[in-house]
Amino acid sequence: MNDTAATAQVIIRPPLAWALAVIAAFALDWLMPLPFVPAAVPAGWLGGAACVAALALFAWAIATIMRAGSNVPTNRPTISIVDTGPTASRAIPSTSA
Repeated sequence: MNDTAATAQVIIRPPLAWALAVIAAFALDWLMPLPFVPAAVPAGWLGGAACVAALALFAWAIATIMRAGSNVPTNRPTISIVDTGPTASRAIPSTSA
């Protein structure tokens, strides 16, 4: 890879990373199932709520990046650094302003 390229230079593209994470989760659940919630809790509804929350976070991130005028696909050049919205690193004190 060219170190001077203006792209994000990701190793694994996001759709592939997502698919690998889902496959790993199913494999781990098959090998060693762990009850995270009591049997009385409807796990289907809980999983659905988690998926809806993940999609909302994804949509928020895409909207924030596009509003900043940068490219979302990782194979296109980075136009601007987005430091607001869900991409802000407020959880790590050493990187926050």
